[in-house]
Amino acid sequence: MAWLINAAQLDKFRKSQKNLVILDASLHHNDRNALQEFNEKHIIDAQFFNIDLFSDPNTNLPHMLIRDEKLISEKMGSLGIRNDYKVIFYDNSELHTSCRALWMLKMFGHNPQQLYVLDGGLKAWEQYGGKTESGMPNVSTKAYAAQFQPQYLRTLAQMKENQQQSQEQVIDVRHPIRFAGGKEPRPGIRSGHIPGSISFPFFALFDQNGFFLPLDKIKKRFADVAIDPKAPIICTCGGAITAPILDFYLDLMGQSQHEVYDGSWSEWGSENLYPGETSLNDRPIETCVD
Repeated sequence: MAWLINAAQLDKFRKSQKNLVILDASLHHNDRNALQEFNEKHIIDAQFFNIDLFSDPNTNLPHMLIRDEKLISEKMGSLGIRNDYKVIFYDNSELHTSCRALWMLKMFGHNPQQLYVLDGGLKAWEQYGGKTESGMPNVSTKAYAAQFQPQYLRTLAQMKENQQQSQEQVIDVRHPIRFAGGKEPRPGIRSGHIPGSISFPFFALFDQNGFFLPLDKIKKRFADVAIDPKAPIICTCGGAITAPILDFYLDLMGQSQHEVYDGSWSEWGSENLYPGETSLNDRPIETCVD
C-alpha cells in the first residue's frame, strides 16, 4: 500500500532520508500553468513531475499512459529517480493530482510501500512553516527499470466484460451533474454514465481545507451510497486524472482489489467507434436527466 503523510513527517524524511525524491505533481484543467508556478515557488529540494510527459501520443484520449517500459525507464531516470527511492508527491491543484502521479508509479512497477502523498499539498507545507524555493533544480540522471503492472488498470474491453458479469463495482468520481447527464466539457463526448456505476464525487473524500477525511467518515459515506469497500472496485472519472484519488484512498483503507479505468468517460462516452465496435450500443450509457 501507499502512504499519506503530513508536513512534519515530510520535513523529517527530507532531513533524514538519503534515497528520497520530492515531486510536485500539480496539473490543472484551467489557465494555470503548473510548471510556471513550480518555478516561482516549490517545496525545498523538490522537482517537477510532468504527468503529461507519460501520456500516450498515439491516441486522442487525454492522459492515457504510455506502456513502453524502455521509454518509461528513460523518462523516470531523467527525473533523477531510482527504483529503490522513496517518492513523496505533493500538488497545488484542486484536482489533487499527486494521487494520479502516485498511481502512475504503481503502474511503472515502483514499490507501493515507497510511495507517499503529502496531505494538504503545498498549502499544508506552508502552514507548517516549511521552507520553499524558486527556480528549476539541477537533476542528475539515474538508472531506472520500469515493469508495467497491468493489474492496476482496466481497459475498455475489460469494462465491457464487467458490464456482462458485474463482478466489480464501478465508482464514478466526476461531479454528480455530469454523472446525471449534464453537459460534458469535452467535444465529441456523450452525457451520462456507465450503466450500473455509482456516483461518488472525489471532493467527498476531502474536508473544506483540502485534507483527506478520516477513514471512518469515508466508510460511512460509502455505506450511504451502497458501496461495499470489501468488494472489487473500478475507479473512473472523466480522463483518469481524479479517479486515482479514490484508488489511493482504497490503498489507505487496505482494500486490495481496486483499479483505475484509464480511458474513463473520455473513452466510454466517446461518439467515435473503436476497432471491433459496430455501434455505440457496445458502450451503453445511462442518464438521470432529460
